[in-house]
Amino acid sequence: MLIVGVVGSPRKNGLTSRLITSALEGAREAGASTKIIYLIDFDIQPWTPDRPKAPEELNEIMRKADGFIIGAPVYYLDVNGLTKDFMDTVDMGDSNGKPGLGIAVAGGTGKGLVLTIKSIYHFFFCKGIRGLEPLPVSRFNYEEAIKKAHELGGEVARQARERKPFRSLEERISYFHSLKYMNMDMVDEILLLAGQLLRTSPKVDLKEEANASYEKALRLIRSGRKEEAVKYAVEAYNLLYYR
Repeated sequence: MLIVGVVGSPRKNGLTSRLITSALEGAREAGASTKIIYLIDFDIQPWTPDRPKAPEELNEIMRKADGFIIGAPVYYLDVNGLTKDFMDTVDMGDSNGKPGLGIAVAGGTGKGLVLTIKSIYHFFFCKGIRGLEPLPVSRFNYEEAIKKAHELGGEVARQARERKPFRSLEERISYFHSLKYMNMDMVDEILLLAGQLLRTSPKVDLKEEANASYEKALRLIRSGRKEEAVKYAVEAYNLLYYR
């Protein structure tokens, strides 16, 4: 049983690589063999009619895998170009029902961590990969995320023991629709980041004010007034990030 971890970042020793490494450690502890792939090591080109596939060496590794862990950094609120070119061109063979974990890593402001997760899981949807609970990561929740990656890596290995192919498009849509984060938009994302900051920010003197704005945003969303909630979600985030 082979679990392949894909590092989409061009930095081999960066945050994405460390998260993938932690997830693969969890997979090994659950009894799997593992292999880490750095996309920067391959000549991956954008899709064209003359070059529609990734390098065959990479395709062969992915076809042999029983489960996948894909990590990508966030560039402009989406996956970086290297990871996107990989997703556009990789030939994974029959991957229907194989388990997968997506990890999105947003440095700096943290924005785009959920939007990028959705891009990875749209790829999983197209390939029939049975995505586990996604892992959106910012520098605010990074320490928590390292532990969570380890846990989820073990779950990928456990699920890889019994492949569960999707039998219909209806089943696949229902499954992905039910996954955490998949129905989030930019308002939900900034509120998620505000919540992370409330847990981890050292700005104790601002937390009471930020929490009041955070809770007001939540109440407005629950009452169906999401557009009004934007002001307070952003306010909570700004108090702990910029001040």
